[in-house]
Amino acid sequence: MRNEYEMVTVSSYLDDLEEVKCLNLEEKEIAKQVEKYLLNQKRNETNAKIVEALLA
Repeated sequence: MRNEYEMVTVSSYLDDLEEVKCLNLEEKEIAKQVEKYLLNQKRNETNAKIVEALLA
């Protein structure tokens, strides 16, 4: 028995979510949490660049 798995990036997962209507509240909550995670990652990258600039 062989399972076929596919790697999916977070951004492509979000793109797929935007194309499909969410069926229930749990799916909406997952989409909301993923968006929140991506926003925090971007904010962390920006903060790291600011700290590097201040230390340089």
